[in-house]
Amino acid sequence: MASKRALFIGLAAAVSLGGSARAEPLSACIWGKLSPAEHSRVLAAYAHDMASGAAALDKLSGKLKAGAAVCAKRRDIPADWVPTLAGAEAVQTYVASALSGRGLDRPKLDAAWAAAPPNVAACVRANGRLAFYPNGTGCTDPTASAWLLRRVGLAPNQPPASLQATYYFNAKAIGEWGDSLVAKLKR
Repeated sequence: MASKRALFIGLAAAVSLGGSARAEPLSACIWGKLSPAEHSRVLAAYAHDMASGAAALDKLSGKLKAGAAVCAKRRDIPADWVPTLAGAEAVQTYVASALSGRGLDRPKLDAAWAAAPPNVAACVRANGRLAFYPNGTGCTDPTASAWLLRRVGLAPNQPPASLQATYYFNAKAIGEWGDSLVAKLKR
């Protein structure tokens, strides 16, 4: 009985994604299409600052667009979404590496995100939405990020770790937005 239930849940998830269920987020798939050397260059740029990381990804736009077409099984993803999606994964990768010395790895950060109460997740997702629709309002509740930071054992006034973790959660939200927007594109 349990296996039939799991199959039903899987099919329901596939239908909700427009029949194109992926084992990983689109952002991770696109990022994975870059070579290890390209990963290193982009992550080194993100270590400098977020704008440098984004600029490094922009230099790879052709390769990212080709990767996005393979990952999403479609070629009509808006060109400006592609580096945004890859950047969401790159930021998560960079931040998880930067915070690993504090005992914060991706599973711990992802567990905090998964445990976020609906109001916290919705507020941070409002930040993620801004990556695709900049004419809006992001999260205006400072307690939302504070909840996530406390969940991973950080105080909001604990730079640079608190800022890095905030980047991680915003990037997670950007990736989720990207997945949902691509799933809603008409064929």
